[in-house]
Amino acid sequence: MELLSPAGSPEALVAAVQSGADAVYIGGNKFSARGSAQNFGLSQIYDWVNYCHLRGVAVHVAANTVIKEKETKEYIEYIGMLNDIGIDAVIMQDIGMAKTIHMKYPDLSLHASTQITCASLDTALYLENIGFSRIVLARELDIASIEKISKNISSETEVFIHGAICMSYSGQCLMSSMIGGRSGNRGYCAQPCRLPYKLLQNGKNMKTGYLLSPKDMCLAGYLDSLEKAGVYSLKIEGRLKRPEYVSTVTGVYRKLLDSKSIPTDDDYNQLLDAFNRSGFTDGYLTKKLGKQMMSYYDPSNIAENKYTDEAKQRCIKDMEFKKILVDIIATLQINKPLILTMSDHDKNSVVVHSEKKSEIAHSKPITKEILFRQINKFGKTPYSIDKLEINIDDGITVPISEINSVRRKACDLLSDKRIKRSKKRITGYNIDIINKPVKQISFTANVRTKEQAKACMDMGINTIYAPAEIIKIFDNTGADWIQVLPPIDKEGKNHYCKASKKLQISSWGQMSVDENALFYGEFRLNVTNSYSLENAKNFQCITLSPELTLKEIRTIKKPVDCEVIAYGRIPLMIYENCPKKAAGFCDKKNNYVLKDRMNENFPMICREGCFCEMLNSKPIYMADKIKDLLNIGVRFLRLDFTVENYNETKKIVEDYENALYSGIVPFIKENTFTRGRFYKAID
Repeated sequence: MELLSPAGSPEALVAAVQSGADAVYIGGNKFSARGSAQNFGLSQIYDWVNYCHLRGVAVHVAANTVIKEKETKEYIEYIGMLNDIGIDAVIMQDIGMAKTIHMKYPDLSLHASTQITCASLDTALYLENIGFSRIVLARELDIASIEKISKNISSETEVFIHGAICMSYSGQCLMSSMIGGRSGNRGYCAQPCRLPYKLLQNGKNMKTGYLLSPKDMCLAGYLDSLEKAGVYSLKIEGRLKRPEYVSTVTGVYRKLLDSKSIPTDDDYNQLLDAFNRSGFTDGYLTKKLGKQMMSYYDPSNIAENKYTDEAKQRCIKDMEFKKILVDIIATLQINKPLILTMSDHDKNSVVVHSEKKSEIAHSKPITKEILFRQINKFGKTPYSIDKLEINIDDGITVPISEINSVRRKACDLLSDKRIKRSKKRITGYNIDIINKPVKQISFTANVRTKEQAKACMDMGINTIYAPAEIIKIFDNTGADWIQVLPPIDKEGKNHYCKASKKLQISSWGQMSVDENALFYGEFRLNVTNSYSLENAKNFQCITLSPELTLKEIRTIKKPVDCEVIAYGRIPLMIYENCPKKAAGFCDKKNNYVLKDRMNENFPMICREGCFCEMLNSKPIYMADKIKDLLNIGVRFLRLDFTVENYNETKKIVEDYENALYSGIVPFIKENTFTRGRFYKAID
């Protein structure tokens, strides 16, 4: 299996390479999901690709943020420059951009970021079909799920094996964005999960602590299981961590992979000393969820940051721990030049001749020992002799400077061969996205209870998103029902219960559950530009990302009907490891909230499949600003109902209908609502 290490800085890159990484992943100065890392400019990337390729290490560049409409041209050009540089792969989140990049730069390997939230075989197959050669799986998968995906697709799979894990599914967290204006989908998460919270039930404090702060992952004891499961690449998290951390963790896993051994106490101690939050967890892989996964009492690093001397030395650029083994044949015959053949184990070979020919030695002849000693002076180069064959006539000599010159030239020529990139194709592919004419704007509703559904129907809303069990109750009422599929769908069509021919999907793989269905894309698809809309132009409608401003929405070309969430508590996180359950309160009741330091209450809602959602403390409210929503080019304004009862739901619909159809601006009490990101862009 490939060992893939993080490199958030040049020093960390050196540490990863010298500690035995087979590949490194880095970010550029733009479009990286770790925007706070030091990262690399294009000229730096070129130089460091040379450094890595010389030593047999691949370079993957993370360009894995969602892309706004105004950035699409720049993004495509940026990937083109990376393609010219000769990187080995680009890591991407944005589906529309991925399809375009695959068509324009067909030889460039695309890796699907964990931000895409690939948690099912269906999604993996979809990603493979649109051009991804590798898929980084969601961190929440157990070993059986990993094996099911890995052994049923042609693309490679990559899993995280060590480092920080998010409380929410990656790509599905809007908390930092909605409450702080710093988006994880844009690479600037403020980590609100590392803050203290209180768990309240009906206002009563049930538990206090860092209730959203998981321990770091450590799968050092499961490498054999991952190999048997068919995993191709093992990924270490840590582009924001220091070089010594990268050196230590990479070195330990390199040793375990090479020796095929289980970790010793010393191995674990090295990992713990490098960084840990109250220990480690393997909870997702082993399905041992709960409080043992959490760092309730201290969300920060409690390690002493102790590193071995060797781990520190591996961070120094001029130190060469990762040697390139070469085979050398040296031939020195009378009245002929010294001939040096130098070959590496990747089938690269060079032949170099000395400028001067050998002569009869009048005093000290060149011996095998002398020739070996001079050839073996590799100094600060990464080369080391594996096999050496010397053929030399007796009693002859050649200047020592000639031997040194031949050695240096051989090293330079072999290095040139090792870092040489084959030219990659660039096609003339271009896409012309056409706006679909927008019909008169109208309302849709998303409901979770039968009371909410009844209130919406009573108020005349015809198009309603709802779970299957609610649709079955009201199926003959004449409403246009769209069945909501689970927000995280590990089982796909195996668990599909048909209640409507129209389906709202939260992952691209859910399109496989029914080939005859009509599809509606949920905001969880993170659609932020026209390229992603073009990818879904056969959908009936797409809910745009709630991270977009009104101005940004207006600029997007829309080849498919679009909607925005004009009312509702945005789901900020969705958990596999439910905070209620971890705290010992798994009763399936929705009367729990998380209270933060600002005394804001975030409702906790159970979802199908034993997932838990945390909702925003305040709903988006735009009834009094409805005119601002009428000129952004969307077909529908969606009203999302989560914790509202019948009367509250009815009142909200009434406010919006009065505002749209009668021009009556409703009154709403200050500090009881939010405008979302409609008026203020995220980082």
